[in-house]
This record gives sequence, structure tokens and C-alpha cells, in this order.
Amino acid sequence: MSIKQRITIWFATLVASLLLLFSLFIYQTYESYRRSLMRNRLQRRALAGQLYFQNRTEFHRSSYLTLPDQHEIILGPDNNIIYKSSGPDDHKLTKGLLAQARQGEIQFTYDAPPWNKPKEGVALSFIIDGQRYVSVVTAYDLPGRQASNSLLFILFIGNVILLVIVAFAGFLFARRSMHPFDQLIEQMNPSSANDFSFRLQSTSTADEAAYLAGSFNDLLGRLQVLADSQEHFVAYASHELRTPLTVVKGILETSIAYDRQLADTRSSMEKALLRLEDAINLANSLLQLAEVEGLQSVKMQQDVNIVDTILDTISYFGEKHPDQQIDFVLSDAFTESSQLTHVTGSPVLLRTVLTNILDNASKYSGKKPIVLDVDLTGNQMTIIVTDQGMGIPDKQISDIFMPMMRANNVGKIPGYGLGLTIAKKIIDIHQGNLEVTSKINQTSVAIRLPASTIPVK
Repeated sequence: MSIKQRITIWFATLVASLLLLFSLFIYQTYESYRRSLMRNRLQRRALAGQLYFQNRTEFHRSSYLTLPDQHEIILGPDNNIIYKSSGPDDHKLTKGLLAQARQGEIQFTYDAPPWNKPKEGVALSFIIDGQRYVSVVTAYDLPGRQASNSLLFILFIGNVILLVIVAFAGFLFARRSMHPFDQLIEQMNPSSANDFSFRLQSTSTADEAAYLAGSFNDLLGRLQVLADSQEHFVAYASHELRTPLTVVKGILETSIAYDRQLADTRSSMEKALLRLEDAINLANSLLQLAEVEGLQSVKMQQDVNIVDTILDTISYFGEKHPDQQIDFVLSDAFTESSQLTHVTGSPVLLRTVLTNILDNASKYSGKKPIVLDVDLTGNQMTIIVTDQGMGIPDKQISDIFMPMMRANNVGKIPGYGLGLTIAKKIIDIHQGNLEVTSKINQTSVAIRLPASTIPVK
């Protein structure tokens, strides 16, 4: 069932319920008025029984103003019938009814053919010359019943007509309300499902349809970026993996075909091992990237001592590159609050981030001195790694976090373009921020992490 159909049904049901309640209110109000009017008429006729003892001429004259199927009985103190009209006597008087009438006025109804609705009656008593008499009047409210039936018919026909009008109006209302969404649906061609350059055009400007179109277009934009990144990643990764494997295959085939001496075979095997090591390093980097993408920030709950983590990283990096100079600088603000400042996360992953950044700084600067600054501003800890390398071209600095992306000026410097990608994803998991600024002979990588300070007691 479409939304338009549901809106039409809900709208019609709501209005139908309101109309039904209003119709019931009108009908019940009229019925209450009819019963009250009929009771007053019967009551006046019953009280007119006093004229029978005071002025019989006037009593009989008033009897011409009778109600349909009216019947009157006047009973004496001993319940003997004193007067009985000529109308149909279709109600059997009981001693209980007469006893109640002597105590006060009562109203009653009873079924009597050929009427399809009950007849109504009033019994009351009055005192004449010290004697209590009972007057009973019954009649059928023909005009009132006819008016009630006519009102019921009018309400029924009116409700049916109004429901048809409301259903039609509700459909038009739903159709007009859903028109902006219909326009968006018409633009969605299944054949363009893989074309992320497709964008929805909304004729409205400030409603839910425009908001949906904008959100959908933003999603398509992000998917397009991811698709381009994935395409580039797959092409580059497959090329980088294929190249060393092809070289290894060629070296081994050449060795089998031409190497006759053990020394030549050993040399070929060493070359093959170097190429295999490159392939293994690339595969490990790809696996590490996939592993990091599967992590969630909720799992990063360890209390990290950032100074110990940085010192461990510098020590580990110094073992690999003993000739690389790293100047470690702590700001005064950080030094004063270092014992009270904590970072929540994973020390292993943060060490990976620092290792990748230091490796890039060393590799692309020709092992020139690197400066590592740590500062604390409010609830944010900042780690800045600055090198004196070749820099990154302005046109490519926005793409450096994409997998397998490397600047055009790197030349023959080895690398796979995964270090900053992995670092960015790890910092995102830690709800931090990673920024890179570059110019000729200087590149700075800033790591900003949320920090909490324990109040001093």
C-alpha cells in the first residue's frame, strides 16, 4: 500500500469518526428533546384530568386536542375507573404502577402494535376534595418518531456523501503532498544505480523532499569519492603486488635457464627474496588497513600515557634508523599538566600512527632532523611532527589520505601510499583529527587528540 493510499485512508477514517460522533450527538440530543417534549404533553393531559371534577365541559373540550393513539384513564381512591377515553386501551394497569403513581409522577414505555416503536405514558395523582385520584395517559409520539426517522436518514445520507467528498479530497491532498516525492522517484532510474555522478533535482526548496534530495545527493557524493578511491586502490594495489611477483617469477625462470654456478643461483635467490619482501610488506600494510577499518572507537578504552608512547616509538624507530635525529620537545603547558592529563585509546595503534609519520618524515627528507612537539590546549592534546623534506604539491595535499596515493615528486623513493591512510583511520577511531600542511622544505603533520584532565583535590 502506497503512502498516498495510507494518508487517504487515515484521513477518511479520522473524518468519518468525527462525523459519526457528531451525528450521534445530534441524534441523541434530538431524542432527548423529543422524549422531554412528549413527557410534557402527556403530563399536561394527565393534569387536565382535574377538570373532569371541576368543569366537565372544559375537560371534554380539551380532549379534542389529542395525541396519536391516545388513551386516558382516571381512577378513584379504590382504583375504580371513574373515566375512560375512547382510545385504544392497550396498556394493562397494575397495582404496583398505581401505587407508584400515588407516590409521585412516573413515566413508562411499552410495546403496542402496530407501532414499531414503544408507546409512552405518564401516570400521576392529584387530590380533589381530600381524595387522591390517579390519571394515566398513554399515546404514541407519531410526529416526533417521524421527525427522528427523517433526521436519522438525513444524517446517514449526509455522512455517506461527506465521506465520499472527504475521501476524494483526502486523495487529492495526499497526491499533492506527495508530489515532490513522486518527482524524486521518477528521477531514480535503475539503470543509473552504479553511476554515482547522478543527482536528484528537487522543485521544492524548504520541505522534507528538498531535505531528502540534499541528503541523498550528499550520500551519492561520498559514495562517488569512495568508489573512485576504491577503483584507484584496487588498480594500484594489484599493480604493486603484480610487479614484484612478476619480477620474482622472471628472476627464478632466468636462474633455472641460465645459472650454472652456485654463486649465480644464490645471487638470483637473494634478488627474488628482496622482491618477495616488498610484496610481503605491501600485503601486511593492506591487511593492517583492513584491520583498522574494522575497529570501532568503543573498543579504545585504555588510559594512554602519551609521553611513554612517544618515547617507545622514538626508541623503536631509532633501532631501525640509528642515524635519524629526532628532537623531542614538550611545551610548558603540557609539562605542568602531564601528570593530570590522560588520553583514552590504544597505545599500540597510536604507536603505529607515530611510526608511520616518522617513517615518512625521515624517508622524504633524506634523514634530515625531525622535530616532534607536544602541546596541551584546554582539553586537546596536539602532537606535531615537522620535517625538512621535499614537501607535497598543493594540488595533491587533499588526496594524501586516500589509499595508495603518492605525490608526483617522490621519485624513486620506495613506498605504497598507505602510511597516512592507516594513520588517519586510527586517529578517526580515537575521535581526533589529523592535519597535514606542507611547503617547500617543510612538512608538518599535526595529531590532535581529546584529553581529559583530573581535577586537583
